[in-house]
Amino acid sequence: MRLFKFFAAFIVTAIVVFGFVLGLNWNAFTTFLENREAMAEGSEWVEKTYSLRGLTEFIAENPENVSVASIVIGHPDSTILYHEDVPRVMGTTSNFFILLAYALEMDRGTFTGDEELLWSDISKYQLPEVDESVHKQSFNEADRRGWIREGAISLKNSLKLLAEYNDLALADFLWWQLNRDIWPELKNILGLETAEMPLPFSGLYLAISPSLQDMSSDSLIDYWQSSSDKEWRAYVTEQSNLYLSDNSFREETSDFLEKNRLGTTFIEERNAMILFPKITTHEMINVLQNLWENKVVSETASKTVKNWMRWPINQQSEIERDFTDYGAIYDNRMGLLNGVDFGTSAYTGDTTVQAIFFDRLPIAFWFHMSSNHMHQDFQQRLIFDPALIDQMKRVAQNNSERSITSDSN
Repeated sequence: MRLFKFFAAFIVTAIVVFGFVLGLNWNAFTTFLENREAMAEGSEWVEKTYSLRGLTEFIAENPENVSVASIVIGHPDSTILYHEDVPRVMGTTSNFFILLAYALEMDRGTFTGDEELLWSDISKYQLPEVDESVHKQSFNEADRRGWIREGAISLKNSLKLLAEYNDLALADFLWWQLNRDIWPELKNILGLETAEMPLPFSGLYLAISPSLQDMSSDSLIDYWQSSSDKEWRAYVTEQSNLYLSDNSFREETSDFLEKNRLGTTFIEERNAMILFPKITTHEMINVLQNLWENKVVSETASKTVKNWMRWPINQQSEIERDFTDYGAIYDNRMGLLNGVDFGTSAYTGDTTVQAIFFDRLPIAFWFHMSSNHMHQDFQQRLIFDPALIDQMKRVAQNNSERSITSDSN
C-alpha cells in the first residue's frame, strides 16, 4: 500500500510538473509539432559542417542556395565568383540601400543628420512577434550609448544603429521618410539593372501571411510571382501604410500576430521570402567596389556609408586581430543568411569587398548555421584565411568548368 501511495504521488507530481512546464512553453511545443518535417530538412549536412571546410563542401554541392562574389581590390586574379548572376533575396542587407539613400540626401542637404526621431514613432512600425527582440535590443543598446534623449534619437545615430542591428521597425520608419522617387534615381546612379530596391518590412511580412491574405502560402507566392513588380511594390507599401494609419486594421492584425505570428510553418515562411527584394551578388559587388573607392553617389556619401558599416571593428575587439579595417551588414532570418562587407587584412594589407548570400536553405541546416553565426565567420575568414580562400577558389573553378562542359554539350 505504501509503495502504491509512493508511486501514485510520484506520478501525480510528475504529471503536474510536466503540465506546468508544457503550459509555460505551449507555444514553443506547438511550433515544434507543426514543424517536425522542417526540423529534419537538411539535417544530413549538420554533422558535415562543423568546420568552414565542410561549409565549402555544402556550397559546392548546393549551388541553388548560394552566391558568392569576392574581389581583392587591385588584384583581379584573386576574384572569387560563384553563381554571381543568380538573383538572391537580400533580407535586411537591403538596408544598405537605405543607408546609401540617406548619405546621398545628407550630401544634398535634404537632411542634416541632427534631426530628432521619436522612438515611439519608430516603434509604430514594429509587428508583434516579428523580430521584436531585435527592436528591443537596438533600443537598449542605443540607450546604453546615450543616443536616446527624452525618448528621441538623432538621424545620424539611427543610421549607425540600423547598420548594426537591422531593426525592421527602424528600417521601415527611415524608408517612409524618404521620397519614393529616390529608388529609381538610386538604381540609375548605381547602374543597377536587376536589383530590386528596399520595401517596408511591415508590409512585406503582412503580405506573405497566408491567413491575413486569405490565401494558401503556395497560391500567394504563385499569384505575386505572376504579377508585375510595380503591383507588388504598391501592395506591400499599402499594407505597411494601413498598419500605421488604420486603427481597426492595426488592432485586428496585431491581435492575429500576437496569437499566431504569421500563421505559417517554417518552410512556408522560408519559401514566401522569395517575394522579398532581390539582387545578384555581381551587381552588389560592383556597388561595394565603387563604395570602397569612394565612387558611389559622391566621395562624401561613400565615406559616410563606410563609417556606418564599420560597427564590427568598433564593437567587436577580436576583429582588430585580423583586420585593420572592416565594415559589414549581415542578415539572419528563416532560411536566409546574408552579408555584404569590406575588410583590409591585418596580414597582407589587401582590401577585399564581398557579397555572400545563402537563401532558401534547408531549415535544420539553417538553424545549425544560424546558431553558430557561421556565415559571419565564413565571410570574415574569406578575407584573410589563405586555406579557406584557396578552397573557395577551387569550388568556384570546378563550378565554372562544369558550366563550360554543360554548355558545350
